[in-house]
Amino acid sequence: MMMAAPVRLMPLLFGMTLLAACSDSAPPPPPEPPKTPGVISYAPGAPELDALAIVPAEVSPLPISADLNARLAVDEAVTGRVGAPVAGRVTRINADIGDAVRAGQPLALLDAPDLAQAEADMMKAEADAGLKARAAARARSLFAGDAIARRDVESADADAAAASAELTRARARLHNLGGGSALALSSPISGLVLDRQVNPGQQISAGQGPLFTVTDPHRLWLLVDVPETAIARARLGEAIEFDVTAWPDRHFRATIARIGLGVDPATRRIQVRATVANPDLALKPEMYARARLVTDDGRTALKLPNAALFESGLKSYVFRVEAPGRFHRVPVTVGARGDSYSYVTDGLKPGDKVVGDGALLLNAQLAGE
Repeated sequence: MMMAAPVRLMPLLFGMTLLAACSDSAPPPPPEPPKTPGVISYAPGAPELDALAIVPAEVSPLPISADLNARLAVDEAVTGRVGAPVAGRVTRINADIGDAVRAGQPLALLDAPDLAQAEADMMKAEADAGLKARAAARARSLFAGDAIARRDVESADADAAAASAELTRARARLHNLGGGSALALSSPISGLVLDRQVNPGQQISAGQGPLFTVTDPHRLWLLVDVPETAIARARLGEAIEFDVTAWPDRHFRATIARIGLGVDPATRRIQVRATVANPDLALKPEMYARARLVTDDGRTALKLPNAALFESGLKSYVFRVEAPGRFHRVPVTVGARGDSYSYVTDGLKPGDKVVGDGALLLNAQLAGE
């Protein structure tokens, strides 16, 4: 009868051992939170983040045209071109490209035979004019004494007048050539030397040029080729936005100053000329640009690179940055599209950051989850 108690305790001990074993095991993991539709996230430092470019949504006037071909040019109102009025040999260069010059400053000196000829012509004209003037004075004196006929006096006066006219012409010719021992090619305006096409010792022919181009590079023209179908949107005084490849992160503005009166029969385009302020000289004449007409009615949009937008069905989307490494796909309304940029009128706020390059890759990864 004494052996029955240990036997009854065995089930109790086994149950206690099983309960202790269960209490020592790890608790089950919590259930994963549900994923937000259209959101993709990466851990900090994930390699996928290196392939993404983040760009801000910047407010910009809403364009009313697609991107147009354009070219920068010097402002001809502040540009002077210097040629050689006579043939000669270059003896000295006084200015080079980039030099600041003032109006009337000699840019180069020529040894010109025509200058010596002009000086000789003037000296001869002075001598002849003096001689004819004295002859006319004598004739008038003789006529007063009834020594000669009136027609002789009139002939002497005519000769004196002709000699005086020749002297005036010779002096003007010498003045136009600058006088002095050498012919100076002088700048017609103040500005910077944009181009030089002459070297010391070079033989120059009459009328050859331009040998120097002087301009004020702080003022430029933007020449835009506008299709005839869009010319009705261009108005004097309205703004043009343009970009150049040399400064991909900068956007420039111009103001329409002239609209062409004729259509190019080959391209069916009309040239529009706009003025550009160039205070830091970042823009250079003959640069190519992509320009667009913008409204003057106050309408704005958010300017984004085309790489930031992608289509799904009939809608356009972007990936908005919600937090570091967290991106939300949102639909947007595109008001205008250009070759490089698009203009969003709804779906984003100014200052929102979106994914530029890499948006398509991000969308493909989101679709594969």
